[in-house]
Amino acid sequence: MDKEFLRLIENVDELVPRPVEKLDDDTLICECFCVSVKDIRDVCTDHVDLDLLQDQFQMGQGCQSCMKRKDSWISNIF
Repeated sequence: MDKEFLRLIENVDELVPRPVEKLDDDTLICECFCVSVKDIRDVCTDHVDLDLLQDQFQMGQGCQSCMKRKDSWISNIF
């Protein structure tokens, strides 16, 4: 077999995107203000609007861990 082909097979996980698993409605995103995924889906229509969430729920104004780790949840809402 071709060496390039074998290298690609070894790295197939990098080539094929993994499906994004959506979070359950009851998953808590902001513990300080008890904001769940359902709350975010109810307020944001088709994408996460951080400014709206900060205005609506004061997210990021407590311990700020929800905003510090937003990369771990923001793409799993919608």
